[in-house]
Amino acid sequence: MKSFSLLSILTASLAPAITDALKPSKCGGSLTSACLSETDKRYDADYPVSIVEQNPTWNQFEGLWKITIKNYEGDGTPALPTPYNAAIDQGVPYTRDDVVGFYNHSLIGSRMSINRYYVFNPAPEAFCNQTFEPPFLNVAGPGVCGVNGYAFTAGQYGTSTHDNN
Repeated sequence: MKSFSLLSILTASLAPAITDALKPSKCGGSLTSACLSETDKRYDADYPVSIVEQNPTWNQFEGLWKITIKNYEGDGTPALPTPYNAAIDQGVPYTRDDVVGFYNHSLIGSRMSINRYYVFNPAPEAFCNQTFEPPFLNVAGPGVCGVNGYAFTAGQYGTSTHDNN
């Protein structure tokens, strides 16, 4: 009976110390590192979350753009259409030396959203008149070579800081 009482006394006296040891330590103490809010601007409530406020150069990036893309081979000649292989989704059977691109770059707070659209003109008649062995095709999808062009989209999303706003 006495041993049970002694065990109870020991447990009761050690329990608070054990539970305190299991609690997380506060930052900035003598045995802990500095608080992140003191050294890391991501935790600074006064740090601007807007990409443009962080660097005004981003103002020039934002907006709607129309561009013309010129593709060239290694020898400097305009890039020609290449047969499409549906099995591996490769090849561009369209005019590649004059591609139109439309860009929509949006900046909202710390967020950046980029949407891009590319439009290829139909392939020239000389390319369409060639015969290709399977799996190669002169179009990608249900179009008609020399009649239909091709369009595809690309997108990107990013943040300049932790997305906390």
